[in-house]
Amino acid sequence: MVSTHLITATELETLGSDARFELIQGVLHEMSPSSSNSSAVGLRLAIELGAYIYRHDLGIVTGADGGFPVESNPDSVAQPDIGFIRKERMHLWPGQKGLFPGVPDLAIEIISPTDERGDIQRKMALYERTRVPLVWWIDPIRRATVIQRADQPVQHLASTASLDGESVVPGFSIPLSLLFEFIPNN
Repeated sequence: MVSTHLITATELETLGSDARFELIQGVLHEMSPSSSNSSAVGLRLAIELGAYIYRHDLGIVTGADGGFPVESNPDSVAQPDIGFIRKERMHLWPGQKGLFPGVPDLAIEIISPTDERGDIQRKMALYERTRVPLVWWIDPIRRATVIQRADQPVQHLASTASLDGESVVPGFSIPLSLLFEFIPNN
């Protein structure tokens, strides 16, 4: 479903949580449910990354329902499958209600078979425009991973490589093989 009129981040918040939507330049996009593989890879990564971040007191991890208003007039609200906000930026935390006011330091997108190429490209462009420092795009079915950094060309990783938190999540690294180990090779 795509809306026919531009809406704001505030209007998006009033929709509630019955359906997942993302807002890109004022246009509402309904998000489909994920596949089992995508969901399992995302959860495994969230557990490993979250444990590392909390053990080292680096900040906070958000799930797929966490929204980030990243553009205004028209509004865009990104909802990465996993987000990370550094401890230094926690003073911006909205408290009981509201969306975190700004881009995540790390956005992780787990690509599902229901994700359409145009939607992925639109979201990649959004992350580029809003200069999200680090984005990991993980496709469990193809065992493909793309790293997107602000103001740099994308990098494609081999399935034998490791994800590295770089300066965004210092010291964190996880082999992609650990994320893909249970997915059949067919």
